[in-house]
Amino acid sequence: MDLAARSLGVRGVGIEWDANPCATRRAAGLATVEDDVRRLSPADFPSARMLVAGPPCQTFAVAGNGAGRSTLQNVLRLVRCMGAREDIAASLAGLGDERTGLVLEPLRWALSAVDSGRPYEVIVLEQVPTALPIWQAVGEALSSEGYSVASGILHAEEFGVPQTRRRAILVARRNGVVTLPPHHPPAISENSAPRSG
Repeated sequence: MDLAARSLGVRGVGIEWDANPCATRRAAGLATVEDDVRRLSPADFPSARMLVAGPPCQTFAVAGNGAGRSTLQNVLRLVRCMGAREDIAASLAGLGDERTGLVLEPLRWALSAVDSGRPYEVIVLEQVPTALPIWQAVGEALSSEGYSVASGILHAEEFGVPQTRRRAILVARRNGVVTLPPHHPPAISENSAPRSG
């Protein structure tokens, strides 16, 4: 996401706790804070006007361990609690794999920014398709805070990315109406097989 932003002239700072991805980001010339996102907040980045997040997907991915999928209803309940500004710290342990709870961090950051009087102008969230219900619930919370929100499944190959990857996307903006970008199906040559479903 940062490489795409950089190509558009938008400077960003990534937060990552794993040393290897941090090294890769730095080698690509991307500003990186090597830390746990849970220990930071919007106050640490006071000039940020956009929040872009792709929390770990392993517990929600079909190929992953399934911990996030098995606690989906609990995660959705926690999203509603967060929207009501209830403390969820004690409930996070009940999610099992700590990576599952990281899907809630973008909402924590967004609500913290709203509560500080400096809401993000734009929010973009990305996850595996099985997490779409979470983004829809996050979208409801953001709508109640004055955001226009759109969410759905996008296909990477329909936007010029050289891979067939489906992603649950949420886009929110503070001013104006937001929509997901329209799909642009790839051209199919006579030498390529059509994509199904």
